[in-house]
Amino acid sequence: MAAQLNERRLMDATWPGLASLTQSIFSGLGGQGFRNAFHLDRSASTCLLLLDGLGWNLLQAHAQHAPFLASLMQPDGHFKVGFPATTASSLAALSSGMGSGAHGIVGCSFMLDEHVELSPLSWTSTSLQAGVVAPPAPPPESFIVPQTAWTQARDQGIAVSTVMLGRYADSAFTKAIYRSARILAAPAYDAYPALVQDALAVEGPAFCFAYFDDLDFAGHVFGPGSPAWLKQLEVADQLARAIAERLPESATLMAIADHGMVDLDPARVRDFDSEPALQEGVWALTGDIRARYLYTRIEQQDRVHERWQNSLGDDYLVLSKSQAIASGLFGDVMLSQAEARIGQLIVVPTGRGGIVRSELETHASQWRGHHGALTDEDQLVPLLMCSGFSA
Repeated sequence: MAAQLNERRLMDATWPGLASLTQSIFSGLGGQGFRNAFHLDRSASTCLLLLDGLGWNLLQAHAQHAPFLASLMQPDGHFKVGFPATTASSLAALSSGMGSGAHGIVGCSFMLDEHVELSPLSWTSTSLQAGVVAPPAPPPESFIVPQTAWTQARDQGIAVSTVMLGRYADSAFTKAIYRSARILAAPAYDAYPALVQDALAVEGPAFCFAYFDDLDFAGHVFGPGSPAWLKQLEVADQLARAIAERLPESATLMAIADHGMVDLDPARVRDFDSEPALQEGVWALTGDIRARYLYTRIEQQDRVHERWQNSLGDDYLVLSKSQAIASGLFGDVMLSQAEARIGQLIVVPTGRGGIVRSELETHASQWRGHHGALTDEDQLVPLLMCSGFSA
């Protein structure tokens, strides 16, 4: 039996999410015109520490490896990030205060048109036409069209900065999503606490975003909960504690994640590159292994939709673009440029499956951990808070 669309479930699974958290933080800092969906209290300054890939369920299961973070856990201290639950879309939601349907970075890869695919984290374009060199990727500084939340906050006098490793500081993706922030490049993670302290120790309201990504890498390659992943969780916990110890007295620390992670079940994984029945009628496939976009010709869409849902069964949900948009999957605003980038069909696993490409995406198809879908393992992340430091 095919999985059924439940519109209320989709909305509940993806909103208010990361976009609304950013809006709430700036409201708490005294910004005007921001909605405070999280009902945050007023704060003089806020550090938002993002631990890439730290799902709520994973933190609960391995709390003994993160004693400081675990000490901040509350029964209702979690939320769902938004769709797709992937780094590029999630970080753009944080900086823009908008869902992916408005900021337009709709996945880890997506079509700009019928011929060109964009991978936003590397900001590279790929041509689908054999022998044709892809045109340069679009200018990152102007890719997100509406005014972002960070820009609005900066223009209202809130000091906005972001702390990241130096290797990311000048990337095109950084220019696309953090263009309104003062970039504070760190040679290593142990430089973060002092940089955050300096960023918040200013007159007037201040917001500092800090990013830790090694947990996500370990989860992809070795699997969430693996010894390598647990080691990075311990590093993340020590980093959070060190930042908290140097917070200005009136500052708030929030520790969150951009998505969770699932250890794939090989029995539920499907390989697009080795199944001709899945390839029929599909001219392009992009996105995350757990959040795929299928691009089809309009006259073939219904047949492809039926074929995929019947083949995948209850292990997957196959939605048309119109169904997904009407259900609020991409947020409460859908702009035309973002809509054009989304495939005619969206495919998400309901359990621990995923659509791999063993030939075209060799390395990613061999990874243990993945994310992107609507399950709690993908969506649910911590919202951990403290003011100053109290051991």
